[in-house]
Amino acid sequence: LERSEGPDAELAPHAGRLLFAQMMRDVSTGGGRGDDPVEQASYALGYNLAVEYLADPEKTWLLESFRRLSEGLGWELEGRRLDWEFLEVHALGEKEHADIGHRAVALFVPSSHEAAVRQAMEDHDRDFAVYYNHLASVLE
Repeated sequence: LERSEGPDAELAPHAGRLLFAQMMRDVSTGGGRGDDPVEQASYALGYNLAVEYLADPEKTWLLESFRRLSEGLGWELEGRRLDWEFLEVHALGEKEHADIGHRAVALFVPSSHEAAVRQAMEDHDRDFAVYYNHLASVLE
């Protein structure tokens, strides 16, 4: 989060907005891969596949981290339980999503579009590297 300028300055999620804009740009243009809609769809499936494979360990780690934080704060001993339902559903289902994404790529992407899928996964990694590097800088 970064503070906006001006008298009514507020915290704004600039890095998150940039990540979202980059993702939408990449997927909606098929990575700039010409006019072939099937190749653009192959790119989009590759990008989604990378998202799902990252989400599995990421959400699982996040859920475990929040559970440990909650235990460490002793909230449950005070009768206060945080509702992690959104994160639990995502953490427990991401492995399956990754498997579905892999099957979709294997079934629907022509082998001639391997380069499009590879580019999509690399673009995903580039987009998320900027975002995660920003988050790491906030923690420093």
